[in-house]
Amino acid sequence: MEYYSLIAYQGINRAVSPFMTGVENYAEVENLVTNKIGVLTKSFDYTIKGSQITASQDILGGIDFVRADGTHTHIVACDGESNADLYVYTTSWGAASQSLTAASKVRMAYEPTLDNLFAVNYDDATRSYNGSSWSTSTNVTSAPKAKFVMPFGRRIYLLNCDVSGTDYPTRSYRSSLVDSGSITWDTINDWFVFDDVINGAGLNGNNMFVGCENSVWILTLEDKKYPISTNGCVSHESIASYGRWTFWASDDGMYVFDGGEETKISIPIQDYWDGIPLANKSSIQAKVLGHHLYVYIGDITNPETLTNVIFDYNILQNTWNRGSLADECKHLHIYTTSSGRALFMGNDDGEVFEMFSGEDQNGASYPSHYESDWIYGSGANYQDDYLEFWGYGDQLSGLKVFYKADNSANWEAVGELNGSTDFVKFKKRAYRLKIRVQEYSKDNLYSLHGLDVGYNPLYPKTEDTET
Repeated sequence: MEYYSLIAYQGINRAVSPFMTGVENYAEVENLVTNKIGVLTKSFDYTIKGSQITASQDILGGIDFVRADGTHTHIVACDGESNADLYVYTTSWGAASQSLTAASKVRMAYEPTLDNLFAVNYDDATRSYNGSSWSTSTNVTSAPKAKFVMPFGRRIYLLNCDVSGTDYPTRSYRSSLVDSGSITWDTINDWFVFDDVINGAGLNGNNMFVGCENSVWILTLEDKKYPISTNGCVSHESIASYGRWTFWASDDGMYVFDGGEETKISIPIQDYWDGIPLANKSSIQAKVLGHHLYVYIGDITNPETLTNVIFDYNILQNTWNRGSLADECKHLHIYTTSSGRALFMGNDDGEVFEMFSGEDQNGASYPSHYESDWIYGSGANYQDDYLEFWGYGDQLSGLKVFYKADNSANWEAVGELNGSTDFVKFKKRAYRLKIRVQEYSKDNLYSLHGLDVGYNPLYPKTEDTET
């Protein structure tokens, strides 16, 4: 018997022919990631923080308010029946009584010199927070309403603005210098225009990164601005930085700018990206935690129907894996807990969750699976007798094995893997075979190290005995 080994897992790759895909790539995966090189581990678990804020309402924003004294305050915005509000976590979520316009996304940013948090939602007056009280005057008198807020250099920038009832979607207004301990706003003279509707902002090294509908720009500390890409940005929440790299979601995929050139990184998962409904692209979320970029794209119907889709892009390994969440994600943000930086998710039911903090999804079991690409044993034009599967890993429990042969559209069940090493026997003569392992559980973040497919060649190779 000969064996075809599926090892050294290196992420989803649906962009090439199965004859070109290496054994380390695969066609599909759900809730398994490659935190350790070559090993698939179950992931995308989460637990609730505090209790539900308001049932059936969206979390509209969130931030880690890092104070000058080094303390951290967790703040989120939650929608309501008539008004949205800001909520500050102490021992529970407490309302700030701001009576914000319902359904308006809230963006927040912290400025360390002023030790103030700034919050905007475009429909209500820009406001500041000093850790004890909110204000629509302190450091924000005459400030425009805005969709986005960014601290940059020694100023606060407000982008895509409403000035006294007039919309300026291509402009960014900026404050006076923060050095004096307070700031003022000059909406007559102190602004930049980007010749395109601004959809978001972030940082790229020492520069500001401005994402517009049909272009992306850099603004320097010397007040120089220049375009870097014609691949526009669809979502402010999709902009995420990792060192000198800045990621953003465009209409046709996920891009990164390294300070010199842009690169499209989502080609291996392109058919998933192509299935994102146009109406959902403005809600794409992305955040970096460690060396992982997490990208939430929501529901898709092509290449198959999937709900609450989130991707894990391992920046160091250049690998993609797919997760699925039991809850609809409305906002991703980073907050620093007593254990370090953590990723938090707000849903559409007034709840905030800490990701990767348990072994289930808020107390519930959830699925995982791995699907190989097509396996050609002796060659594409040979029928082989496939006879057994071996599985290797840690805590393999109830891992069900299926196969699909030749042009069959149906998966055939053959058995179950348990323990660290296990195998199942079956018999199928086929030109090609695809395997799938899957499970549904809680409290079992198992690891899959490798799979062997055993087969007897229909035409065994003979050794050349000539000398």
